[in-house]
Amino acid sequence: MKERILRLCKRLDKFSLDEIEMVSELESEELMPILSELKRENKLIQKGNSYFYNKVSATKRTFGNLPLCFQFHSKEEIDYILKGFCCDIEVLKMIDLFGLTKHTLDKFYNCFRMTIYEKQFNELLEHFEKTPKMPQERVYMNTKVYLYLYNGKLFVSEKYLVSKDARKHREEERLEIKNIYLKSYRKVLSRSFAHKFHLHLSEELWKYGKEFNEQYVLMNKMLFS
Repeated sequence: MKERILRLCKRLDKFSLDEIEMVSELESEELMPILSELKRENKLIQKGNSYFYNKVSATKRTFGNLPLCFQFHSKEEIDYILKGFCCDIEVLKMIDLFGLTKHTLDKFYNCFRMTIYEKQFNELLEHFEKTPKMPQERVYMNTKVYLYLYNGKLFVSEKYLVSKDARKHREEERLEIKNIYLKSYRKVLSRSFAHKFHLHLSEELWKYGKEFNEQYVLMNKMLFS
């Protein structure tokens, strides 16, 4: 309920108690405790009989560097979207289930993929600095990605990592890259995935072998820790 009222406050920007009563269809006895709590959290400012949505406070919510879409949706909605992503529920089905727009869901799903890609890319850089390797290249719909194998884990990069000390992957490593890549590649065989192919591929590589609960817990840590 509090998140719903906060969204109403944001939409109204400036309002009186009577105005938010009418819009929310709640009695003042129900609204006052919520408004008082929002004031204590510095999300609302009261001047006389008027309330103001605190835009400055809103930009300082605990979402770190996450996109603005996280600020405009309740924790419950974000949790549903994250669970849908971890369950591999398609965007169009999520629209039917929760009434969210395709634009909103695309933003969230892209953010989740970027989070996965950046984490695995940073891990790749750590390995590469210690033991530089020449990548295996793959092309899909004129989009090229670069694959690196370290300790049995396949990493994907949008760009070619350069080092004068880089060596080729061993034959058994190249076979392992092929096997892991093909298992994940089958899930991204779609013309729409040609755009930002490295993100879709890194998503599938990350999800490979993980059950829903493991994905859900790890994504929460990556996004909100």
